[in-house]
Amino acid sequence: MTQEERLIELEELVRSQGKVTLEYICQQYQISYDSARRDLVKLTKIPGIIRIRGGAILSEKRVSLSYNQRNEFNPVKEVLARRALTIINENDIIFLDAGTTTAALAHHLQTPTNIITNSLEVLNEISGKENIKKCVLGGTFDEFSHTILGNITIEQIKRYQADKTFIGVSALSEAGITTDTELDALLKMAMAQQSKLVICIATFSKFNTQLMYQSCQWSDIDYVITDKMPPANILKLIEANEVELIVVTDESAPADF
Repeated sequence: MTQEERLIELEELVRSQGKVTLEYICQQYQISYDSARRDLVKLTKIPGIIRIRGGAILSEKRVSLSYNQRNEFNPVKEVLARRALTIINENDIIFLDAGTTTAALAHHLQTPTNIITNSLEVLNEISGKENIKKCVLGGTFDEFSHTILGNITIEQIKRYQADKTFIGVSALSEAGITTDTELDALLKMAMAQQSKLVICIATFSKFNTQLMYQSCQWSDIDYVITDKMPPANILKLIEANEVELIVVTDESAPADF
């Protein structure tokens, strides 16, 4: 097999599994470490793939769209939001993080619950629903993300104890959840620490993407709700941390993990 043929296979592997190692290349193709390293050098010249020690991974893509840019109707997010509703029990106390998917969840929510949120969009969606008690966190409104953030917000979160936290996810990698801003990362961590269960709703496109600030790690997460089976490297972390994986089809039927 030529190097060009190996590179085609390796690119497909990285894009499907999120990662490839130097050791795998040597064993799979029965080539020397020097030849495998040369393959890695060429592989990481392909857009979207970067070199790490001992291998290569998908590039740490950065998501920097404003809320208005992200707020277009997305049928996949609607399906995920509806599936997330089935985890909610009557009279649950819930942290509902800001985001387009959590806003969709709030739109469909009818169960009598207690909602604590930092999102004006979430508040707007549950406004008028008399069976839902509402608590809005204070702080500074961020125009870009449509999120209430700040040290005051984080300190207020620490006064509550919740049954569940639904976290809006912009990036979910081997590191866990990462965010564009430090305050958003700290806010999500605070919500997770004050909650019995942490649920992440993430489209497949969010896997193996990474932003600047570390938030919740895999050990903090209890559920992941997504639309496709995650890449192999993410599946290993889900298994290792005993995270409940719910893969939702277009027909809203969860696939078994």
